[in-house]
Parts: sequence; structure tokens; C-alpha cells
Amino acid sequence: MSTVTGPVWIMMTGICHRGGKYHYFMNTNTRRNRILILIAAVLGLLLPAVTLAAGHLLVYDEEPQPADVIVILAGDRGTRTERGAELFHAGYAPRIIVSGGQIYHTTTQAGLMCAHAVELGVPAEAIIKEERADSTGENAVFVRELMERHGFDSALVVSSNYHMRRVKFIFDREFRDSGITLTYCAAADPHFDPARWWANNKSIMYTFTEYVKLIGYALGLDKRSS
Repeated sequence: MSTVTGPVWIMMTGICHRGGKYHYFMNTNTRRNRILILIAAVLGLLLPAVTLAAGHLLVYDEEPQPADVIVILAGDRGTRTERGAELFHAGYAPRIIVSGGQIYHTTTQAGLMCAHAVELGVPAEAIIKEERADSTGENAVFVRELMERHGFDSALVVSSNYHMRRVKFIFDREFRDSGITLTYCAAADPHFDPARWWANNKSIMYTFTEYVKLIGYALGLDKRSS
């Protein structure tokens, strides 16, 4: 069997024999390769933890505080409105803003949410409809306009748990320097378990979509995208 010697041995091992002694050195390629291997190993260790935490990182939920108004964002099948009505009946705020634009002909999401809230015992006169917003960015813009028009200084902002990290990012930016205090209250979505976000197709879709949109907003690609 042949033995590898000379330059090939030096390149493979970084060891050479000179002056009766073994000398260790590392050329540029060897150093780079070892750094890449180290990075890959670290990423390999972190990936499972990041994957497990991906769902939890999307959720932002604060303890409700007394406020002037409860803001409920459109975009689900009713759990957001139910959470908002629950907060209303608990006495956290005397008014509700439902925010959601047109979905078909003259029907708006805000109109449907208002009807649902009334079914849940919220007086119609306590509800303000914001019927123009077609995205989370527009929710923030138009809700701020309404709050300033009505003189509201604080709000509980309600949306689905998987949506709340992006809601906070967008609303904090839009309400910066407004003097309005926002508290974020998540509504648990029946299809999304933060600890098992990969458990069903809807949950997977929510997770990937939220991260794509968060990155887009962070890069400033579209301040009013959905």
C-alpha cells in the first residue's frame, strides 16, 4: 500500500517534517475549511432550537390594562372579535374599534365584526367601524386617524396570536411619537399552537407567511403590505 508523502501530506494534515522535527502549520484553504465546518456545526446545533422556537417567537401577548378603546383587527373567523368582546365585558375599555376593509361589494370585514360583537352582547353604539384597511399596515394608519379624531389616548390591540409580533412591529412604528399607549392582547387561534406550529397545514402557512412579511417590513419593502 502506498504512503502519502511530500506536498500532498502537508496539504492534507498541515504537518511537515523539517530539521528532524515535525512542524504544524495551517494554510489559508485549510483554515477557511475548518472555519466553515465550525460554522456548519454551530448552525446544525442551533437549527432544532430555532425551529422549535419559531412559533413562540411570533406570539406577543401582554396583560390587558385599562384603556380608552379596544382595537380589533380583521383577518380571521371570529376569535379576534370574541377576545375583544371578552375584554370589553371585563371592563377594560368602554369603546371598540373594528378595523377591516371591503371583502365583497358593499360588505366589509368591519361590518361583519360589528354584527358579531353585537351578538356577543357589545352595544352597537359602543362600536366604531374602520372600513378602509386592506392590510395590517393600513389597519395601523387608519386606526391612528380614528383614535386621534376621537381623542383616545390608549388602546388594547387585539389580533391572532401568530399575527401579534408583526402587529406590534407595525403599530409601534406607526404610533411612534403619537403619545398614544398601546397594549397588545393576543387571541388564541384554533389552528395555531406555538409549540407545534408544524402540526397542520394552516399553522405552517401562518408561520412561513408571517416570517416572510416580517422580513419584508423590516427591510421597508412595503409599509402597508398585508
